[in-house]
Amino acid sequence: MELSRFRELLGEPSVNGDVERDWRTLEDRAGIEFPDDYKGFVSAYGSGCVNDQLYLFHPRGVAGDDGLRLESLWAQAGFAYAELSRNAPDMYPYAVYPTAADGCLPIARSSSGNHVFLSPPNAEGKDWSVVIDMGEWVELPLSFTDFLWSALQGDLEIPIIEDEPSFEPVGALEP
Repeated sequence: MELSRFRELLGEPSVNGDVERDWRTLEDRAGIEFPDDYKGFVSAYGSGCVNDQLYLFHPRGVAGDDGLRLESLWAQAGFAYAELSRNAPDMYPYAVYPTAADGCLPIARSSSGNHVFLSPPNAEGKDWSVVIDMGEWVELPLSFTDFLWSALQGDLEIPIIEDEPSFEPVGALEP
């Protein structure tokens, strides 16, 4: 999906970053090549909050309380889900990165503590998809931008984003 469509709902991108600069180091370090639509959106809009409900993290977000750094989300979610799945494996059907190298990648967290993940492609030909944990796990066979557009339009049966579309930049990015 073209990023220009999001301008109708979210306004002009606030960062308009350089995708190569934003993602190369993280992808090299993690050994993962993220989907282009996701990288393009995050590089353009930066870290921030969609509809005061869904926090999107950035690879160059500052660490600590002042930023939404993607690797910080990975560490927090990876540890939490590893512990939770040990105690109740039936409630956590998806492995989470970095605990599982091929696990779902945490990319966003809702204001109520739910997580949005990207599920990587597999050898059987499955493409990237979006997985949501809202107490019940749901996998959506959508790209990140198709998921976000559908959520902003109210076309998903899952109420991950509600109300009028908005995007508020949150935190700073490292230079």
